Amino acid sequence: MTLLAAALAALAMWVVWKQQSVEYQRDIASQFESEAGEIAVRLHERFLAYRLVLQGGRGLFQVMDRVDRRTWREYVGSLKLGDDIPGVQGLGFTLWLEPAELDRHIDALHAEGFDSYRVWPEGPRGGYSSIILLEPFEWRNQRALGYDMYSERVRREAMDRALRTGSAAMSGKTILVQETTADVQAGVLLYTPVFVKGMPIATEDERRQALHGWVYMPFRMRDLMQGMLGPYSEGVRLRVFDEVESSQALLYDSHRGRVADEQPEFLSVKHLTLAGRTWLVRLEALPGYASPFDVRHAEMAAIGMVGLLFVMATWFFALTRERARALARMTASLLHSERRYSALVNVAQEGIAATDEEFRLTFVNPSLAEILGRSEAELLGRRLDELWRGSEAESREQILARLARGQGRRYETDLVRGNGQWLTALVSDAPLTHTEGGLRGAIVVLLDITERKDVERRIAHLATHDVLTGIPNRLMFSQQLTHAVDQAKRYGHRFGLLFVDLDHFKRVNDEFGHHAGDQLLREAVSRMQHAVRSSDMLGRRGGDEFVVLLPEIESGHDAEVVAEKIRLALEQPFVLDGKEARISSSIGIALYPDHGADEGALMRRADEAMYRAKSEGRNRVAY
Repeated sequence: MTLLAAALAALAMWVVWKQQSVEYQRDIASQFESEAGEIAVRLHERFLAYRLVLQGGRGLFQVMDRVDRRTWREYVGSLKLGDDIPGVQGLGFTLWLEPAELDRHIDALHAEGFDSYRVWPEGPRGGYSSIILLEPFEWRNQRALGYDMYSERVRREAMDRALRTGSAAMSGKTILVQETTADVQAGVLLYTPVFVKGMPIATEDERRQALHGWVYMPFRMRDLMQGMLGPYSEGVRLRVFDEVESSQALLYDSHRGRVADEQPEFLSVKHLTLAGRTWLVRLEALPGYASPFDVRHAEMAAIGMVGLLFVMATWFFALTRERARALARMTASLLHSERRYSALVNVAQEGIAATDEEFRLTFVNPSLAEILGRSEAELLGRRLDELWRGSEAESREQILARLARGQGRRYETDLVRGNGQWLTALVSDAPLTHTEGGLRGAIVVLLDITERKDVERRIAHLATHDVLTGIPNRLMFSQQLTHAVDQAKRYGHRFGLLFVDLDHFKRVNDEFGHHAGDQLLREAVSRMQHAVRSSDMLGRRGGDEFVVLLPEIESGHDAEVVAEKIRLALEQPFVLDGKEARISSSIGIALYPDHGADEGALMRRADEAMYRAKSEGRNRVAY
């Protein structure tokens, strides 16, 4: 009996070890595929952010009469590309030129101080594109000034595709002109077309006629992929190919110089379509990715089996045998479930929590504690809805009632971190029920999207506000004026419109320089904001022209009072870098409905009144 029991124990140990080996390999394969998917999603989301930045740059050209070098530098600087949107070599604009425009364009750049500027490569062509704006304007990007990207086949294909579709387009593999002889990297470029304001762009022919240029981003691939592997950089090899898997199409290799394994233990190939271009993302497990199988569980099982063998020798062997086997199966199942649960939950980047039927936290994973800036001890036992901020979120009673009906939900909400700061999160919840029915708690998954929301808000603000002064730009003011006309027509009330032009502003620019001129514009805006009422809206049309919407007036006298306060505020001396400068203002007034019944008529009337004030001697108000 002893020899038979020993043989049975050895067989059982071998079976357990084989089963655990198979399941271990399955878990590692699942983990590897999850990591590959995560890298692909991270790459796709990064390019979504790049496309938003391109759209913001195109929006700047659409709302401003002229985008000069200083405006472009301030706009790109406000995006904080290196911090919030990593991997970008720069943000630039390339101007489209017809052959007849080439010489005049070069003379204009020479007049700006770029004495050695030229459009290169030189030679007659049917059209030219020239890089005239590229920030940050450091030494590497300065090499690209004047380069005709349309003259090169790979870039031209992407530029034409962007023009045909009217949206962003990715180029194929190329070498950027920013490269030197050291540390040469493969490069790609992302383009979106910019059109002349007011021209139709519904068809491809109309878009070609209206073409002004392209806003674009150059990328050096190793810089772009920096940090993309995250915590997996040591155990895996990442290669990215353009369209096809070949050495000529290789864009990036995380382990340059390493000979490719013929048969890697784990392999995943993802096909990503980014702005009309397909990338093959190949992820391979390197030797040592999977740690050697841990045999301690099998050893523990062997010890348990030895104990059972001794028990089998006793008189109650038959009575305890089935109970021992049932206990062994249950223990193996629990160990397997716990290992898989811990691996999935504790390494997840999302915050994961479990609650009881009163919405009190009974479990939080490390990511959730990190996102909320609180320890596990602070969170356990606390109701999750106590961390909500604002009244727009569902109440605890509403959440529990919905979960009791078996209805999960995905929604955005704001929460409070442990340090008092707010965060925006994407929350998904699902009910947990008893076997016999009835709610016993919930599973909640939380993803921190604060940075993404901040970038969206920053881009939206830049598209509707003046870069220099921060007040509404021409586009936003026009929308508000149209809304004011609609409200006045509906409710039958009056409103006023002021057109303010700064007198002698050009003289300040000429005498003190553009930096002082910008300082004066910001101070002038501050004075006008203090002069208008809280219900009024101040906007900039461009240059030294401003407009003021007066939505609540009883008569023309109310508009005259506000205009006179603005005039008096602006005629006071300005101190610019320790020097005194003086300007004045010519202000035109238009009233609704006395001087016009739509936005265009009111703006023309106010503009005419402003020029009347100028012709009568400046520094005055006129109708």
